[in-house]
Amino acid sequence: MTAFLNKFIKYLFTGQLPGILYEKVFIYLIPQWRGFFSFIFYRLLYRNFTFGKNLKCWGRIIVSKSPESVIAIGDNAWIVSDAVRAGIALYSKCKLQACRNARIAIGNNVALIGTSITCRTTLVEIGDGTIIAPNVIIVDSDFHAAWPPQNRALNMGYENDREVKIGKNVWIGMNVLVLKGVTIGDNSIVAAGSVVVKDVPPNVIAGGNPAGVLKNLPAEPFSL
Repeated sequence: MTAFLNKFIKYLFTGQLPGILYEKVFIYLIPQWRGFFSFIFYRLLYRNFTFGKNLKCWGRIIVSKSPESVIAIGDNAWIVSDAVRAGIALYSKCKLQACRNARIAIGNNVALIGTSITCRTTLVEIGDGTIIAPNVIIVDSDFHAAWPPQNRALNMGYENDREVKIGKNVWIGMNVLVLKGVTIGDNSIVAAGSVVVKDVPPNVIAGGNPAGVLKNLPAEPFSL
């Protein structure tokens, strides 16, 4: 208690107290309330939208799902959906969209920061312990058929949708685009700004457009 009072007096007389209060209240506390209540709102609104214990969310998320789809988030999720709270600029709030009978399955101890996931007809799966940096977009679809060109607007190409599977303890850097049909192996790192159009093996650093293997990482077992 004495240490707390000493700190309080120090901050008060050095002019630091207003800044500290602003940070604690407006950057952390209020956005966390917004995030928590947005999850409660969507849990009441949608069937098959679930999340585990010890959720931490700063800022309001955006969820859209069909009655047949499933969105499941595991324990200890860490979600940043607020531009003020984020250490790096966010282009958008966290968005989870599941259409038709699609499934979004997010494991335990996963961090999402301004992440957009759209799963139209298949599965987007994120393994335990994965960190996804700001402004990452993950999709299971092209959303239009490539051919014939004059019919793209009407031909939605559902038959071309493919699952996306991201393994355990993966680190996806900021501004990455993960396209349909991709598997990213356990423990791998995807460099910032990459476009992932083909599988990334476990225990590597991948990057570029299209992303390819840049470096192998030690294949040491790790568990949370």
